Amino acid sequence: MKQVKVKIEGVPEHYNLPWLIAVERGLFAAVGIDLVWSENKSGTGAMCQNLRTGKSDLAILLTEGAVLDINKGNRSKICSFFIQSPLIWGVHVSGESEATKENFATSRFAISRFTSGSHLMAFVYANNFGRELDKSDFEIVNHMEGARMAMKADKSLLFMWEKFMTKHLVDSGEFRRIDECPTPWPAFVVVASDKFIGANKEVVNQILAIVQLQAKELKEDESTIDLLVARYNLSLEDAKEWFSSVEWSPTSSVDESVLENVSNTLKGLGLLEECKDPEDLCSSNQIPRGNWSILD
Repeated sequence: MKQVKVKIEGVPEHYNLPWLIAVERGLFAAVGIDLVWSENKSGTGAMCQNLRTGKSDLAILLTEGAVLDINKGNRSKICSFFIQSPLIWGVHVSGESEATKENFATSRFAISRFTSGSHLMAFVYANNFGRELDKSDFEIVNHMEGARMAMKADKSLLFMWEKFMTKHLVDSGEFRRIDECPTPWPAFVVVASDKFIGANKEVVNQILAIVQLQAKELKEDESTIDLLVARYNLSLEDAKEWFSSVEWSPTSSVDESVLENVSNTLKGLGLLEECKDPEDLCSSNQIPRGNWSILD
C-alpha cells in the first residue's frame, strides 16, 4: 500500500488527545496515511506561519487565529471544527501580584507571539472592560515556560492561557487566576493548506473521519479521565471537570455564520481591515465528503 505522508501540528494539550491515540493505534497507517504529528508549544501564530511556508500540511488551530490569518492571506482553509465547545481562558498574574480584574488598566499582557490566541483573546478580554490595546501593551514570551520566567521578572504582567493547562501553577501559588474569559465561538478548527487540499481531497476526508471516530470513542469511555490525569498533569477533579465540558465535533460540517462572527469581531477590535466572505475561509464547498463506512 502506497502511503501519503501528512505533516500535522497541534499544541501539547488535552484537546488533541484523539490525534495522539489514533496515531498510537495505527488508525491512519491502516488506510495508507503516514500522519506525522508534531507538538508546537508556541501555539496558533507559529503554526499559521508553518502552514504558510509549507513546513506543515495541516494544523489544529484556535478558531480566532485561523480566521485572522486566512483573512490576511494565508493560503489555507478551515476543513472542520474540531472542538465545538469554547476554550476557557484563565487570566493569570504572578502569585505575588496584588492585581485584580478591576485594576488591570495599565498591566501589560505576556503573549506567545503576535496573532496567537493569547494575543487575540487579550483584545477580547480588554474590550469587556472598555480598554483599548496597542503593540506596547504586549510582551512576547513564546510559550508557557517563557511566561513563567517573564512573570517572575515582572510581577505586573497578565497572562492568558487555557485554565486547566495552568491549573497546577495556580494550585502551587506561582500563578493566581483573577478571571476567566471563554471564547464566544468553538475553540479549535482543523486547517489545511490549499496546496495539500488540492492534491489530497480524499485524504483530508479520511483523516477527519478517523479523528472524529477516535474522539467519539474517547468521549464515551470513562477511563479517558485516568488517561488525562496521567498525560496532562491534571488532578482527578480537574480532569473530570474538563472532560464533562469538552465537545469534540462529530462531523466535518463548518457553520459559516460562526466564521463570519469571528471575522466581524476581529474587525471590530481593529485587528482586521476587511473580512473575506465566510465561504472563502473554509473548504466545505471544495472537498467532496466521502462515505467512510469502513470506519463505522
